[in-house]
Amino acid sequence: MEKDDLILRNKILDLARNAYFKNIVAYSVFLNLYEQTIFEMTRNELPNVNYTMFGGYSEAERKVVCFYCDKTPEFDILEYINISPANKKFAQDLTHRDFLGALMNLGIERHMIGDICIVDNIAHLITFKSMSETIINELDMVKHTKVVLQKESADDLKTVNRVEYKKINIPSERLDSIIGSIYNISRSKVNLYIDSGKVFINSKQCFLHSSKVKQGDIITVRGLGRARFLGISSLSKKGRLFAETEIFK
Repeated sequence: MEKDDLILRNKILDLARNAYFKNIVAYSVFLNLYEQTIFEMTRNELPNVNYTMFGGYSEAERKVVCFYCDKTPEFDILEYINISPANKKFAQDLTHRDFLGALMNLGIERHMIGDICIVDNIAHLITFKSMSETIINELDMVKHTKVVLQKESADDLKTVNRVEYKKINIPSERLDSIIGSIYNISRSKVNLYIDSGKVFINSKQCFLHSSKVKQGDIITVRGLGRARFLGISSLSKKGRLFAETEIFK
């Protein structure tokens, strides 16, 4: 393991041991997909303690690990924040990078923030409750656009349409074929993403180009985005497959 990976591994083990020996609930910070892979590699070293991972909604990419001994806790540590342009008519087009940059400029570390879902120029942010007041009180500009913030609920986030549907034409259900079709990139570029460890299936890092993608699998390509494979819908006369996907915004 690299030095940073070992540091993360030890932090995870310390949390698990604290939960076990002190009989408390212990939470990690938000882990990205690669960090979740490191966590998976430490599972055999954990004490006899329960754990679960959650990120605020079912398709969350960044997740918190919770260790506990007895009954499952209620996970009331997260806050949902809506960040909207104060005047939509004069607002710039705001990207994930713009919202994240504005938050970083407040001095907030990335691991204190979960997913940022952006739909119709509005960001739906998941963070720890301990950070929410700071964000709401101090964030007033994203890029050059004045914004207003308010708390929302997990149910509010469920009502937001975070996906767009795309039909793809593929020769097979291989991972490399599907990625190339979803993101309209060449096979050589797909190979680079897979070989560099930037591809995940259901939050698990995947280096196998020929992995078969199953219906319902969520494919994440770091730097490109996430998509859910909905399955094969039809077959062409030449034997090619038509499949349905939904791409997360």
